[in-house]
Amino acid sequence: MRVLYIGNLTLDKVGERLRVGGSGYYGGRALAAYLDVETYILTNVDENYRGLVLGLLNSYGIKVFEIKSNSMPIFIINSGKAVEFQGTSSKISKEVIESYLKMGEFNIVIIAPIMRETDIDSIYLIIEDFSRSTINVVALDIQGFVRNIRDNRITCEWIEGLELMLPYIDIVHGNIKEFCFAKEEQMVIKSIKELSTTLDTAFLVSLDVRGTYLVYSGEVLYIPSLSVNTVDEVGAGDVLLAVTSYYRARNENILSSSIKGIIAASLKVENAYRDWFDRETIESIAQSHEKMIKVISI
Repeated sequence: MRVLYIGNLTLDKVGERLRVGGSGYYGGRALAAYLDVETYILTNVDENYRGLVLGLLNSYGIKVFEIKSNSMPIFIINSGKAVEFQGTSSKISKEVIESYLKMGEFNIVIIAPIMRETDIDSIYLIIEDFSRSTINVVALDIQGFVRNIRDNRITCEWIEGLELMLPYIDIVHGNIKEFCFAKEEQMVIKSIKELSTTLDTAFLVSLDVRGTYLVYSGEVLYIPSLSVNTVDEVGAGDVLLAVTSYYRARNENILSSSIKGIIAASLKVENAYRDWFDRETIESIAQSHEKMIKVISI
C-alpha cells in the first residue's frame, strides 16, 4: 500500500527543544513504521534543517518529495497545542502536486496543509479531475485551511468554499475548535450531521481527551478515547486520520476503521517516546472498544 501526504512539515519548539512535526511526520510515522505502508510526503524543506528533517524521516522509512526552500513553518508548542507561529509555510503549487500525483500509484492521498500552503481552488481542481483508478481513500485535515495568524498568534477562521471539495473527499478530520463556523459544539455537530446526509463523506471530529465524534450518513456516534496516561498529545489527530484512512483503504467499514484510528491515537499519546503501537495491539483492543460507542441524538 502507498500513501502520499500533501502538506508542509514543521519545526516545533517545545521548551528549548526543536523537533520535526506536522501531519506528514506524525501520520506518516504511524503508517510507515508501525503498519508497513510505503509513505511519501510532498513538502517544502528548509535547506538549513535538511539534515535533521530528512535524517529523521528516513529513520522511519518515510520518503520525501522535497521542494527546496529557505524557510519552514515553526510552531511554539504549549501544553500539547500549537499556540504561536514563526517562520513561513511556503506554497505548494497546483502544478507540483499534479506532477507528483502522476508519479506513483497511490492508494491513499492525505491532504494536510499546515498553514494555507495549498489553496482550496487548486486542491478542488486536482481532486475533481484526477483519476481514482488506484486511489481508494482521499482524506483531508481541515487544520491548515482554517488556521490564520494574528500578531504571531494562531487563530481559526473558516474559509468559504471549503465545502466544495467535500464530494470528492472520503474522510475529513478536524478538532472541534477548528470547525469554527459556529461557537457552540452542539451547533457544529448538528450542521455537520445535516451536511453528511447529502454526501458519502465521513467526518472525524476530535474532542481532545474526551474522544471523537464520527459523523456519517446523518448519524452521529461518540467514540471515547482509551483511558491512558497522557505523555504527549501532539500529533494524535494526525495519527487518528492516518490509521483510519489505512483501514478504510483496506475496505473495512468506516466505524471499524475509525475505532482503530482512535485506539492508535490514544496509544501514541501514552507511548510518545517509545514504539507507539503495533497492528496486533490495535486489533485486539478494537472489538471490546466497540462496546463503548454511543449514538448521539442531535
